[in-house]
Amino acid sequence: MLRSLRLISLLLILLSCHGFAFSQSPALAYPDSVGQRSRYEIIIEMPKAYLSGLMIMHKPSGGHVDASVINEFGISLIDLSYDEKKDKVKILSITDKMNKWYIKRALSNDFKNILKAMREGAYEYLNTKRKIKYSFQPANETE
Repeated sequence: MLRSLRLISLLLILLSCHGFAFSQSPALAYPDSVGQRSRYEIIIEMPKAYLSGLMIMHKPSGGHVDASVINEFGISLIDLSYDEKKDKVKILSITDKMNKWYIKRALSNDFKNILKAMREGAYEYLNTKRKIKYSFQPANETE
């Protein structure tokens, strides 16, 4: 009797820890159907700077995904469009401080790799050449 009580207690502890692990890491939802939207909290860490905010993704038509990254004050940092068929990112608008050809090239390459990684379920991307780390997780859906 005592042995079975211990086994049941151990089983309950393991199940509660397993459920806790799932609640801490929600699944990423890449917009895969037309009209679907996804929101992510994004953190961009660079050697001399740090950016955080929201990335909102929308799939207006088949084969394209539009994304906007806005900071915590609501200022748009970058708007981009990802063509899934051609595997290319086009930067539609970018903030003035980041509007340099070399920054735009690095960001378009990074976001192309980020969006491919998101489709596979990853939540981090590291640009080892420039030491830029992108981390994202689903944002709380409060409306």
